[in-house]
Parts: sequence; C-alpha cells; structure tokens
Amino acid sequence: MTAKLSVVFVLVVVSVTGVFAQTQADTTKNKLKQLEKRIRILEQKLQQKELEDLICEAESKAESKVEERKTKVFKSGQRALQAINPEISITGDIFGKYSKEEKDQNGAYFRVLGVHIQSNLDPFSLAKATVEFNPEGVELGEAYMIWTYFLPNISLTAGKFRQNFGVVNRWHEHSLDQFEYPLALTTILGDEGLNQIGISMNWLMPSIFNGVHNLTLEVTDGMNSHLFSGRTFTFPAVLAHLKNYWDLSENSYLEIGFTGMYGKNKTPKPVNGIVEEVDKNTYLGGLDLTYFWQPVNKALYKSFVWRNELYYAEKELLEPYKIKAFGGYSYLQYQFNEKWFVGARFDYTQPFKLNNSDESIIQLVPYVVWWQSHWVRLRLQYNLFKANYGSQKQNTFMLQITWAMGPHKHDRY
Repeated sequence: MTAKLSVVFVLVVVSVTGVFAQTQADTTKNKLKQLEKRIRILEQKLQQKELEDLICEAESKAESKVEERKTKVFKSGQRALQAINPEISITGDIFGKYSKEEKDQNGAYFRVLGVHIQSNLDPFSLAKATVEFNPEGVELGEAYMIWTYFLPNISLTAGKFRQNFGVVNRWHEHSLDQFEYPLALTTILGDEGLNQIGISMNWLMPSIFNGVHNLTLEVTDGMNSHLFSGRTFTFPAVLAHLKNYWDLSENSYLEIGFTGMYGKNKTPKPVNGIVEEVDKNTYLGGLDLTYFWQPVNKALYKSFVWRNELYYAEKELLEPYKIKAFGGYSYLQYQFNEKWFVGARFDYTQPFKLNNSDESIIQLVPYVVWWQSHWVRLRLQYNLFKANYGSQKQNTFMLQITWAMGPHKHDRY
C-alpha cells in the first residue's frame, strides 16, 4: 500500500511540475510576443517621425528657394544700383634714389598715384580706365571698352590702351617686375612705350600641337612722336602680334610671341625755301619668349620666371638717312617663399639715333622684393648703367614702395 502511495505521489509531482513548466513557457512566449508587438509599434512610429521630418525639411527648403527666387526678380527691368557702381582701385608708387654720379637727383619722389576704374557695362562688354596723378600733373593712362564676344572667339577693344607689342609694354609701371621698363623698350619704343588710341581685335585661334594661340591686330593713331607722325590720323599705325602658349608640364609653361608694326612719320624737308613735312615709313619688329615654373602643390611659395624680348626699329628720314636700332633684355626671377623674390635683368640697346652702329648701352639690374601683404610691396634695386661712347657710367640705388587699395591690387593692366 505504501508503495502504491509513493508511486501516486511521484506521478502527481511530475504532473504538477510539467503543468508549471508548461505554464511558465507559455507566459514567456506571450511576453516575447508582446515585446515584438511593442517593437513593431515603436519602429512604425519612428519611421513615421522620420518621414514627417523629411517632409518638413523639404517644404522648408522649397519655401526658401521660392523666397530666394523672389528676391532675384527685377520687376523694373533695370540693373540694381550696386551692379551699376564701378569697381575703383587706387595705387601709390613712391621711391627713394641715390646715385653716385648724379648727386643733385638724390632724394625721395612720389612717382604716381593711379586711379583704376573697371565696370561691366552689360552682359556683352566691359570698360576700364586709368587716371594717373603725378607731381607734373594729371594724365589719362588708359580708357577703353571691350566687347568680349564680338564674334565667335573674337573680342574687340576700342579706346586708348597700351598696345600688345611684346609682353611688358602692356603692363602698368607700378606692376612691373622691376622698378622701370627695360632700357631697350624705352630707348626704341619711347619713354612711355606704345600707348595710343584706336581699335584692337583679338582672335583665339584653333589649337596647334596642344597649344593656345592668340592673334592680335591693332589700328591706332600714330601718337608716338618718337616713331610716328604725331596726333593726326593722316595714316594709321598697324600692329600684329601672335602669341603662342604651351603647357610643358603641370608645373610649367612656355610662351613665344612675334610682333610686327608699320606706320608713317613726318620728316621736315625744305622745298624752295619752305619747310614741308614728308611722309616716311617706320618699321618695328619684336620677339618675346617666357618660361614660367610654379609647382602646383606650392604655388604660393615657389616660382621661377625667365623672360626675354628683342626689339628692332627702322625709321626712314630724308634720303639716304635712316635710324636703325636694335636692343633687348633678359631677366630671371625666383620666389623662394611666400613673401620674398630675387631677380636680375640684363639690358642691351643701341641709342635711337643716326650712325649708331658702333654705339651701345648695357645695364645690369639686380633686385630683391618683399611683399608685406597682397597690398604692400617693397623693392630694393641697383642699376649699373654703362655706355661705350663718351664717359657715361652710373651707379644707382632705389628703394621703392608700392601699395594698393581696392579689389584689383597690382593688376598688370
């Protein structure tokens, strides 16, 4: 009997344990299902919230774009006043000079205060002007307008401008790599170079051997009395300049240019006791070559330029006289950090006069430049000038300070 009771007790315990285990398992399963349901509800709410946020952000951006478009609508059909105002820059150029041979000229000088004005006239053209104030008075440096797309790949310039004879003749004096223009340029082309009134057409030619080629044709008054007739348009001066540019590598390029020019000059001639002016020919030729290196990853800190130009002039006078003059320059300039440049220029030229075949002038021009900032530059330069005729020799030191106000800083032109 006792044995039977024991068996019954065991069976009851096992049954109760099984029922309890089953109940616990069911409870756990139900909890899992409830958790899964809550997770799904939370995910749905999160997705709904993200969707609502995206919709709100899209609507906000759409509204801002609509507002932006509204602000750019010119209902009057006229340009905004701010767009009408030209950009104005002012440059100053002062220097101190010491010469061993010309002691009466030693001192401090204010060379020029330049006012540079630039403005887009409309979508098709722009204008530039330069007015120069110096101790001698006021002078109009340049004033011209450019049709940037006169014809496909052709721009047209009209007004008073520095002409495209070589490279540096086009630059303003305050933006030169040295204190002054090369000696050959001022001797052969005149003290101020070629700066005349007329028109200039620039054609971007088709590429040859992966190069960039520009042909410039200019027709101007012969205002340069050093070479041509003077201020009348009795016969224009005609110039052609071909510039060729090639990238040698990602860090360097080569530029070669050829220039030819023709005009008339008026030579006095006595006829029956009366002095008359006779038209004679003036021919000019030029060759320029520039090599420039600037590493891409150090463009602000390293650069090197080697620039060269040759000039030739032939001015006919009364038969059988002619003035023939040849000259040129070559200079090297190296930038060895962000602010410091060093360079040297060599000048050679014949004097612009008759019977000059055995006469020549040479000049050596070493210099050092420190850029305090993009707007302030200091230059120390030494000129050793020597002519092989007479007793002409000069040693000159110059300390130059140039500064700029406005958006254009020290633009070349």
